[in-house]
Amino acid sequence: MKSHDPKVAGREKYEQMWDVTAGVVRAWDPYGLLAGGAPADELDNEIASLVAQVPRITSATDAAHAVCFESPVFTPQSCEDIGEKLFAALKNSGLK
Repeated sequence: MKSHDPKVAGREKYEQMWDVTAGVVRAWDPYGLLAGGAPADELDNEIASLVAQVPRITSATDAAHAVCFESPVFTPQSCEDIGEKLFAALKNSGLK
């Protein structure tokens, strides 16, 4: 019988969080980079920062605060819609 490897399980959960978060952020395309022809990995730094915060996200409001990327361009209020989309996607995927 195969034993459960916590490292493998952790990696799988991280990849799931990455996939869900990346899908939401890339669809949002906050800077219009992807629409302008930038490669899909252009937002990977922002996505990685956001994935690190997923365990602390417990509501759409938390997600909106996390999505702001600590940027003066975005405020929690301006990120409410994307926060709701991210939180819903996390819930629908079973991560919340």
